[in-house]
Amino acid sequence: MNSWKLPIANILIALFLAGCVMPVSTNIKPSSANVAKYNGLPAVEVAATLEKNVNEAGKAGMSFLAPNYFREASQVLSECQSALAGMSREVVVNTAAKGDAILEKGRSVMEIVKYRFSKELELKEQLEEKNAPELLPAEYAAVIGELTRLITKVEREQPDNIDKDKDNLIRSMSALVIKTVQVDVLQESEIINEESRKNNAEKQAPLTYAEALRVYQDSRNGIAAAYHDQALVKRLGAAALFAARHAKYVNERVAFLQSRLKISASFSAPMSNSGTQADKKSPDAGKVTVEKIVLQEEDRLLAISTALRLRDPRDQPLEKQVEVIKRAAAEAALQTNGAISAQDLEARLEDASKGLSNMALKDKLLAEKDRQLAEKDRQIAEKDKQLTEKDKQMSEKDKQVAAKDKQLAGKNAQIKTLKEKLHAMKLL
Repeated sequence: MNSWKLPIANILIALFLAGCVMPVSTNIKPSSANVAKYNGLPAVEVAATLEKNVNEAGKAGMSFLAPNYFREASQVLSECQSALAGMSREVVVNTAAKGDAILEKGRSVMEIVKYRFSKELELKEQLEEKNAPELLPAEYAAVIGELTRLITKVEREQPDNIDKDKDNLIRSMSALVIKTVQVDVLQESEIINEESRKNNAEKQAPLTYAEALRVYQDSRNGIAAAYHDQALVKRLGAAALFAARHAKYVNERVAFLQSRLKISASFSAPMSNSGTQADKKSPDAGKVTVEKIVLQEEDRLLAISTALRLRDPRDQPLEKQVEVIKRAAAEAALQTNGAISAQDLEARLEDASKGLSNMALKDKLLAEKDRQLAEKDRQIAEKDKQLTEKDKQMSEKDKQVAAKDKQLAGKNAQIKTLKEKLHAMKLL
């Protein structure tokens, strides 16, 4: 390694950093007009007037659009206020005039920055309107940091070769505007979907959970394509949230039934041709799952809700759906001029109650199926036990055969030895 290169590199870095912190107001001299503005004022009023000018510049955005000029003007203000304690009035006036000259230069730089970075500043305003600093603080800080870096180059009159950086920044800020709208509108549905995933929705309620993910992705794509359309964005966000809540409550209901019945998520059984949500979502209409049973009951309640002119209640727990229907039916029954008669309402409520009773009956059927499966498991276990016993018996017989083979081999060896002795005695 060439160690001699290190001191040179350190010197270059030091010079670069020194350039970055070099005051922008080094060559700024207060004009006679700057001095005349403060000549007729007492020293205290001189400092107060400069403070007012600095505050107005801050409100006008100089702290962002010409940050170095604003920072140095603020430093001069501090010097001016300190000078009140022991310096002459002339020193206070000259110091204030210097600060005023820096602010004038800063205001001219602001106009240049506004022109050079008009698109970036427009995107910055959009990000703040859409609450990006709160929703995506790290990403917002990154793009604003890059914008500040480019503004500083213009402020220091070093704007060469920034066009490519400007183009990249505009793309990043535009993408962040879209992402901010997506996060703002879809954040709650994303959290609910993630919660459902953790609660095993992919296995327990795959149809409803997959639908929630599909609606969420469609909403993301729709927002990306038309994020300026506030009405559309609102509708897409509502659709994603409805689907997420629906999947959450269906999954919770399935988990509750499974915990009661202690059954697997699905089994083969006859399926009615009633045209339910489950039929529309799955081509396998001959397979009943706990999820499909829950969806069938939801369809019954949805039909009653539609008749009562209620909104779709499926983004609520099943019990809550029944409560809403009962309350709406009771209110409608009190309206003498209502389009739905009390008897009709009672019939529909009875239909809803029957639907819940049918669910209880189906629960019993599922429990019976569970018992049958358990019996089959017991029979299989018994057969496994019998086979194990037979294997043990076969193994014992193999040992006995091996022992007899060993005995026979011993006898054969004895016979062979006897024959050899007889042969030696010439008796054979």
